[in-house]
Amino acid sequence: MSTTLPLIRPPHRAAAGWGLLWRMGLALVVGIVLFLFSYGEAFETVDPTGAGSVALGGRLLLDVVLGLVAVGLVPLRRHAPLPVLLLIIAFSAGSALAAGAAALIVVSVSTRRRWLGTIATTAMYVVATVLFDLWLPAREPTAPWLLVGVAAALSCILPIFGMYVGGRRQLLVSLQEQADGARREQQAQREQAQLSERARIAREMHDVLAHRLSLVALHAGVLESRPDLPDAQRALTVGIVRENAHRALSELRDVLGVLRGPEADGEQQTHPQPTLLDLPALLDESRLAGTPAVLEVDDTVAGELDALTEATSRHLFRFIQEGLTNARKHAPGQPVSVWIGGEPGGRVTLRLHNALVGSEPRQAAGAPSSGLGLTGLRERARLAGGHFSAERTEQGRFEMGAWLPWTN
Repeated sequence: MSTTLPLIRPPHRAAAGWGLLWRMGLALVVGIVLFLFSYGEAFETVDPTGAGSVALGGRLLLDVVLGLVAVGLVPLRRHAPLPVLLLIIAFSAGSALAAGAAALIVVSVSTRRRWLGTIATTAMYVVATVLFDLWLPAREPTAPWLLVGVAAALSCILPIFGMYVGGRRQLLVSLQEQADGARREQQAQREQAQLSERARIAREMHDVLAHRLSLVALHAGVLESRPDLPDAQRALTVGIVRENAHRALSELRDVLGVLRGPEADGEQQTHPQPTLLDLPALLDESRLAGTPAVLEVDDTVAGELDALTEATSRHLFRFIQEGLTNARKHAPGQPVSVWIGGEPGGRVTLRLHNALVGSEPRQAAGAPSSGLGLTGLRERARLAGGHFSAERTEQGRFEMGAWLPWTN
């Protein structure tokens, strides 16, 4: 079973902690710079021995307290975003040290790329900046409209930067989703390839072994049911069983070799897979097993079958082999008619039919049916670009037909 990584992976705890620390440090540094810049003129104009110095000291103390509280609220912005946002921006209206934390909040809200929230937060930040400037102990007289314009122009940099950061995050999430989707698709293709390979192995194993093992089962059944066989006949039957068992093992080894791919150095090479050139030997084996088979080749394709590709010729051989095996299992002793026709360059057609024994197909002794033979032939024909059909007619006959593209 495959496992898929989550689309959005949570950051490591150490990385998340480091990210929070550097944000708080940046907010504090920006606040200190603004603090020094804002109160620089007051330090120069206020008399240290006068009453104004006491008021300035109280204002500076309030600024520092509000600024430190604002920076301390930064880690809570994800747990209670709205209250933290309102408090920090409100603190920045009376504290230059809190301005860095307020700017961080504006950037953080803008990364979500929601216009209404971004505009509202930026507007509150502009108002807080203007109020702070108006409440400074010592300031140069400035027109209110100019003060608002400068504050708005400078504050617009924050949401623009936040939206850029948010866009980058969304891009990374999108790329991560695409990568995870591609990984899942690749895993699904790999699993499908494995299933297809298993089906191909099962089909090849059935095609190769069913014919041989049916012969073994048939003759073994004869030995079991006929204890009165003459010694010569018994020896002949035992020889057939032994020969087909050896051939079954040899063909199994060949199929496994083909499925494994190229042979390693020093290993035995596999034998060629059977084609229509091996059809006479297959018909002789069927006749010897008690199922006579008659082959008829249409005049339009006579002499042209040798030009078929090895794959098409092998498919036709497997169709005929499976048809003879089924006839031997379900209609022992009944003759089988095999007809090959078609049109060179178009289709090559195969028909195979035999009479059934009794009203229902019966099973030959000792020859269990896997139920996969006809299914495997349908799949083989489909993969080769052709069609396969098999049915029991009302006249008590079993007919099997197939056509494949004529490939040279």
